[in-house]
Amino acid sequence: MRCRGRVGAVWLFLAVMPACAADASPKPPAAGICPLRAGVSPRQINVFDGDPSEQIILAPDDDRKGANTYTVRDVYKQGRTVTIRCHFGKDAVDVKLTKPVAACRYSETDGRRQMVCQ
Repeated sequence: MRCRGRVGAVWLFLAVMPACAADASPKPPAAGICPLRAGVSPRQINVFDGDPSEQIILAPDDDRKGANTYTVRDVYKQGRTVTIRCHFGKDAVDVKLTKPVAACRYSETDGRRQMVCQ
């Protein structure tokens, strides 16, 4: 009987262990706002306060190369939304962020441009 208890305890430990390991894994990076077209990232990305037709382009908070952050919390506090324009050559895709976000961050890695908003 004592042997069964130890086997049961070992079995319980092995059954719980993978679940604990899954919780310890790092979270995947946030998905970018701009879609990829044929595996190609946008050539240029603009951040607009409201509709792009109003032509209110936001400037980044900082100017360090490759680390541009746009704080957009106040846009939503004033009842407006943010729109991200992703340029692909002659074409552009507008992504309206209806769910409020605090900031958007532009990055470029290995020639791939992207915007992540959280």
